[in-house]
Amino acid sequence: MRGGDRRLPPSVRYPATDGRKRKPSAIPKQCHDHVKRQRLVVKEETVTLIANGADELPTSNRFSSIQCSQRQEKKRKKLKRRQKSATTEAHRRWVFSTRDLSGYKDKVVVVSYNILGVENASNHPDLYSKVPTKLLDWNRRRKLINKEINQYNPSILCFQEVDRFNDLNNLLKKGGFKGVYKARTGEAYDGCAMFWKDDLFTLLHQESIEFQNFGLRHNVAQLCVLKMNRNQSNSDVDTKASQIPPTRSLIVGNIHVLFNPNRGDIKLGQMRLFLEKAHKLSQEWGRIPVVLAGDLNSMPQSALYQFLASSEVSLEFSYCVKLIVGRPVT
Repeated sequence: MRGGDRRLPPSVRYPATDGRKRKPSAIPKQCHDHVKRQRLVVKEETVTLIANGADELPTSNRFSSIQCSQRQEKKRKKLKRRQKSATTEAHRRWVFSTRDLSGYKDKVVVVSYNILGVENASNHPDLYSKVPTKLLDWNRRRKLINKEINQYNPSILCFQEVDRFNDLNNLLKKGGFKGVYKARTGEAYDGCAMFWKDDLFTLLHQESIEFQNFGLRHNVAQLCVLKMNRNQSNSDVDTKASQIPPTRSLIVGNIHVLFNPNRGDIKLGQMRLFLEKAHKLSQEWGRIPVVLAGDLNSMPQSALYQFLASSEVSLEFSYCVKLIVGRPVT
């Protein structure tokens, strides 16, 4: 029948069994498109299911792109953190005196470092697991420490976590330094050390604090009275800048405060005693200036730091709780 023949296509009515060529399908184009879409969906679903386990997938699949993007993002964040850290170190905030000191020609440079004790580094490898062993080698580090401090042309040096004093003393003696050492009490091997330029200063008096004697753990502190040997500029102070004759002596204090972040009360006790001893010594020597250095194991926003800056401690309960546990005050 012409025009009204509604018979199914031969390929559907008579499945081929003899290998002869099939006649082209008479299925409408719309039907073909539907079949293609179905096949495409099935193919995509198959790829989705095996994407995580197939080694031979093309590198352009969307999962590889996501993983690559994630890796790049991690690298960018890591680089950003490094840059931020470097920027912070390169642009430290300095606080300058409000007094006019232009008439004073003498200059004293005080440098303080926690140099990481050799025994502390070896006894706590978990804290330095990501640091290559060669970078912790003391023979290497002491040379780098010496190179670093020489860049500042220091007059006075204060070190914490010193457990190789003889090595430091022999090294710094070549640069014209003299020094004294105070070891911690208890089982610890490290302590505090102070050095000064022998041609600039003379040691008049020294004393130390063993906080254990006051029930404040095994940390220690140093206090030294140093007298300047000569005027560095060979000229007197401008009388217009100050009507008070300048003193030629000063007190330098060096302390390593307790590390434990949960014992803010001990930190505060150590620092209060340190300040009290320094003030008393200053009075005994004619109210001479005091310079304090050390590792305070505190952040600028912490209660201990604010106590040093303002000489006050708030009695507000929430504030004191944070102080006791050594947390920063917000």
